[in-house]
Amino acid sequence: MEETVATTVRALLARADLHLRLALDETELEPGALDAPVRWVHNSDLADPTPFLSDALALMTTGSQFAGVDDPAVYDAYVRRLRERGVCALGFGTHVVAEGIPPLLVDACRVQRMPLFEVPYRTPFIAVARAHADAIAAQAYARRSWALAAQRAIALAALRPDGLAATLAELARQLDAWVGLFDAAGMLTREHPAGALDADTAATLADEVAVVLRRGARAGSAVRTGATPFTLQTLGRGGHLRGVIAIAAGELDQEGRGLVTSVIAMAGLALEQNEGLARARALPVGHGAVAAVGRSDPGPSRGARHVGRPPGLRRCSWR
Repeated sequence: MEETVATTVRALLARADLHLRLALDETELEPGALDAPVRWVHNSDLADPTPFLSDALALMTTGSQFAGVDDPAVYDAYVRRLRERGVCALGFGTHVVAEGIPPLLVDACRVQRMPLFEVPYRTPFIAVARAHADAIAAQAYARRSWALAAQRAIALAALRPDGLAATLAELARQLDAWVGLFDAAGMLTREHPAGALDADTAATLADEVAVVLRRGARAGSAVRTGATPFTLQTLGRGGHLRGVIAIAAGELDQEGRGLVTSVIAMAGLALEQNEGLARARALPVGHGAVAAVGRSDPGPSRGARHVGRPPGLRRCSWR
């Protein structure tokens, strides 16, 4: 997939116009804590704002709830509640209630490994929330643009001589993931890129596909073989499964799912048409239209008259 605008804690801290400063060393945080996605930015000075918060949220506070508090347990309990609620970062607005970030809050965040950053007085909380909202909007636009370009590339691939193989290869390229096609017997017939799966992963995946085919119902499912997540999508309709498409990817976003749905429809139709053509070619000569298609020179149909020059009309030439 193409890169999109990041909406992570690290991206928020990297905004030079906001002048935010990480109060802890990154080594004191959970691995990848700064790369956690931020769904929204909110502010509250409640001692316990967790009933009004959602997960993957960056919370900002001026610290008025800590005025006159010097008990480390209060700070520890506060940060622990935020951590358990799923808050991904805490911002402290300085020079409003306190000149700097209270050392006890810094210590509590260090113990809980919670990202803590300073929001200077010159940066309004609303500016931080606005910057994040703009990043979310830019990310959504980038994903829509990617989806349109990917759908166009898939449609062009379907027009190539081996449209099915080209479509699967294009899907693998767009998702930057391994894509495989299993037939109705559970055999891997196409994969892109070829040979990307090790033998154990390929064998385990084939077993999972066999289970899906035996179930006989059209459905999508997610499985994991070792450390690799796979998305399985059946092909076919009316209780007649024609195969399974496997994608080495976990949960896809809306645009990714839409692209996969298009490929599923194209692949299912292609396999259905191939089966119909194979059945038509298997019919003996003399079966109506199939016989006519099979003859290289069908000749005139019964009752047809030869149309020549009308009587008395002489051939003429232009000089």
